[in-house]
Amino acid sequence: MSTGSSLSMTKRTRAMALAIALGLSACAMTVQAADDKKASVKPQTKVTQTLSQATYKQMEVAQKAFEAKDYKGAEAALNVLKAKYEKLNDYEKATLWVQYAAIYRTTEDNKKAIEAYTNVLKQANLPDGLRDNSLFALAQTYFLLEDYPKAIRILDKWFSVVSDVQPDAYILYAQAYYQQQKYAEAKAPILKALTVAKARNQEPKENWLGLLRAVFFELKDYPSAIRVMEILASTYPKDTYFIQLSGLYGLQGNQRKQLNVMHAAYKGGFITNAGDVLNLARLYLAEEAPQQAVNLITARMKDKLIPLNAENLQLLAQALAIAKETERSIPVLVKLSSLTGESKHYNFLGQAYSQTGEWSKAADAYAAALKGANVSNPGSLNMQLGTVLYNSGKLAEAKQAFSQASGSESQTEAAANWVKFINTEIERNQALRARAG
Repeated sequence: MSTGSSLSMTKRTRAMALAIALGLSACAMTVQAADDKKASVKPQTKVTQTLSQATYKQMEVAQKAFEAKDYKGAEAALNVLKAKYEKLNDYEKATLWVQYAAIYRTTEDNKKAIEAYTNVLKQANLPDGLRDNSLFALAQTYFLLEDYPKAIRILDKWFSVVSDVQPDAYILYAQAYYQQQKYAEAKAPILKALTVAKARNQEPKENWLGLLRAVFFELKDYPSAIRVMEILASTYPKDTYFIQLSGLYGLQGNQRKQLNVMHAAYKGGFITNAGDVLNLARLYLAEEAPQQAVNLITARMKDKLIPLNAENLQLLAQALAIAKETERSIPVLVKLSSLTGESKHYNFLGQAYSQTGEWSKAADAYAAALKGANVSNPGSLNMQLGTVLYNSGKLAEAKQAFSQASGSESQTEAAANWVKFINTEIERNQALRARAG
């Protein structure tokens, strides 16, 4: 084999490695000796060209600088070749522009990268692999510049000349449509990517499924979005996927499945955010599982995940009330009412004391409710106060409370009846005392 201007086998291998490093397919590089051109071969549709030794050596200088992250040095080395651009053959020109493009992509100068890839594609006798890789890289670069229509047009051209399409290419195509809010157009290429991957026994990637879920959600195809989320949550378990899946079940009105997903995620250690834990507690309450809500909130308050603020204490008190854990609710309501000073919270405390028969404490709570902030129904509060005062044997004070309640339109009749009844009781007690005396 002649050596002249051709490359040795070692240098051919290095040239191929250089091409791969620049994002090219090794099979796109046709590097052969000058004497090989003279051999008897079948006619080809394209003229095979090579890198001369001088060109290869200068490109190797650029490649070494590139690998050392000396991008200015790499560009300067390429500029030496560019200075004698007219003397380069088409293949050398194309390879030169590919190296420029690699530098510009790495330094995020995407506009110059587009110019470089465009110059690659302008060259005659371009090997198919080099053409195909440059087209795809050009589409990617337009995507990075958020010029999605151009990215799609380039990909359309690329699809027309490439026979073996990888799933990721369909995903890029779908993303370009998705970014333009063309969700219906984005769906088909994602499904195609999944079909191709399945045929090749490849697992669907997480970002593919995430994009498909987003497309179905935007199209309001919630059943399909749920099916995708189920795959995501089982294949790539994350708190966000469980929460999103639970939310989608909620949108479908399937509160039981919504709870089941959140419950399983919590037990699996995926639900750790205070807000998500509280949402789970609310789901327990909605699905008539108050004891689980109580256990969840108290445990997370104990380890300080859930803060002891008014909203959270009120939720705990509500759960305890529904679970009929009245005695356990009292210290919670004491803390809640003292924290807020709200009339309604003192009212809840009074009701809890009433249920446990602690009449005197109930009376104090109702009295505090009448003096608390945002009193909404003083008539009702006075009626409750009168009742517990009566039960504690304080008839005169009870009568006064019922008299106050009679001023409320909604309580007038009931309060008047209580006043009459207490007057009768007072008179009866006085009569009993007189006989005893």
